[in-house]
Amino acid sequence: MYGFAVRLTRSLTTVSAPKAFQDVATTTTTTTAYADVCRNLWRRDEVVDVRVHALAEDYEASSVNFHAETPLWGTTAPLASATRDVELDLGVALVDAVARNVSVKLHAIVSRLGASLDPADEGYDDGDVLRVSFDATIWRRRRVARRRKLLGEDSARAEPREDGTEGLEDGMEYYQAYYKPNATLTVVDDFAAYRGATIPDILARRMRFSDERRSGYYPTVYFNEFWIIKSHLRELNETSAREMKINLNLETISQFRWQMEESMEQTWSTQRAFGAAGEHDADNMKRVFLEGNPTLLAVTTVVSLLHTIFDFFAFKHDVQFWRNRKSLEGLSARSVLLNAFCQLVIFLYLCDNETSWMILISSGLGVVIEFWKVTRAMDVSVDRDGRFPRLRVADKASALKSDTARHDADAMRYLSYALYPLVGVYAVYSLRTHEHKGWWSFVLSTLVGAVYTFGFISMTPQLYVNYKLKSVAAMPWKQMGYKFLNTIIDDLFAFVIKMPTLHRISVFRDDVIFLLFLYQRRVYRVDETRANEFGYVADAGAEDESKKDDATENESKKER
Repeated sequence: MYGFAVRLTRSLTTVSAPKAFQDVATTTTTTTAYADVCRNLWRRDEVVDVRVHALAEDYEASSVNFHAETPLWGTTAPLASATRDVELDLGVALVDAVARNVSVKLHAIVSRLGASLDPADEGYDDGDVLRVSFDATIWRRRRVARRRKLLGEDSARAEPREDGTEGLEDGMEYYQAYYKPNATLTVVDDFAAYRGATIPDILARRMRFSDERRSGYYPTVYFNEFWIIKSHLRELNETSAREMKINLNLETISQFRWQMEESMEQTWSTQRAFGAAGEHDADNMKRVFLEGNPTLLAVTTVVSLLHTIFDFFAFKHDVQFWRNRKSLEGLSARSVLLNAFCQLVIFLYLCDNETSWMILISSGLGVVIEFWKVTRAMDVSVDRDGRFPRLRVADKASALKSDTARHDADAMRYLSYALYPLVGVYAVYSLRTHEHKGWWSFVLSTLVGAVYTFGFISMTPQLYVNYKLKSVAAMPWKQMGYKFLNTIIDDLFAFVIKMPTLHRISVFRDDVIFLLFLYQRRVYRVDETRANEFGYVADAGAEDESKKDDATENESKKER
């Protein structure tokens, strides 16, 4: 009979076990003299008995006489085709565990039909019993970060807390109990023959072998936590524990799926260890698998790859453009300065929200490039005349009397008439109505909100300069072309991926700016292979080819 029993242990008396059992998921080997062939010791169609018990963490699982327990629910099925779902009420065990600050574990026992489960029994055979465990509750370290209104009557009044942090100050750390609402007991449909020495370590850590030589292996049974993401966890206290239930799922998976899940989990663990990914990155990827469809997932993968490629080429051509730039005629230096400030605000906001290192590195690289462009577009120096050194940013001397500088200054002045009041009104509104962790968080969130909402006007000085000069020959069109392609990709993501409303607005306002630049490019059409009135050649490569052709033609005429 393939039984499925659930036991909620209420007694907390620990009884020493006469014989310890081995956990399938933690059995390892230490020798290298492996057998030539390693086969599964159980049959695929063998009917087995499965029992699951919920025990407190400090209660010795081996002290329980599982064989004497009466199943609360049972069924029969072959080993390699088991699929069952059941809802368990763990309220009694959870309330007791929370009261004593201990965790609750699920212990599953998979045994051959009729096999003894008591290690003290003479007929007990350790090869007939497989045991695995699952942490139904876990403890996570959290930091107290209360959000409050910084002004008004509510600023000084602390909100009542129900999470046990009444006596803790902001910034202090504490441990919070969480409960996993789902548990999946997985049986791997793996009955292949292996060479003992060539079994991958990523699989061997889950397998249980008959001896150190790996002469045979037992069915791979474990609690699969691959699809448990952080947002699924529920906070646990004495009140919520009484109503907690757990959905227990028994499933059989293929060997291929097993290997894929183990490989992905190891990859994410390695990335987190080296700082290449944050704690939430793996959860975000799993959420795409859970909530999306295969077609959307494939499109997302391809589009993400294209987005990375376009970002690389945009950075490359942006650096090349400003490195080879000898004149600022036709370019708005203030647009460069304003854009650098916006990028810095976004980078600080990402740091304050503990974003993954990969995103921080990409954003930080963008900030470095933007401020390097400021040094190319303006004179940057350090003023040491006062008590403290000050950074001085001014227009280049060669551009002070140019038409471009005059139009750029006019555009920035007109822009300030609308920008400063809008940002001020938004800051007052956020301060009075929104809750913040502190003043630093308020400043960053306000600046980021202003950047996202009014960021499109950061390029209006350049639009104004183009309009007054009736020329777009000085624009870095290659770099802007790659950014425009990325903007189209962001538009697609805005419809299918969950993101903040402000970020979604910023995606579409970029489209407006690029369309205006394209309109100006059409109206102020120029020959890109010829030097404009500022001495700049938009397509330097084409000009070089043209010069080579002219030189070749002149040489041929001389030879004649």
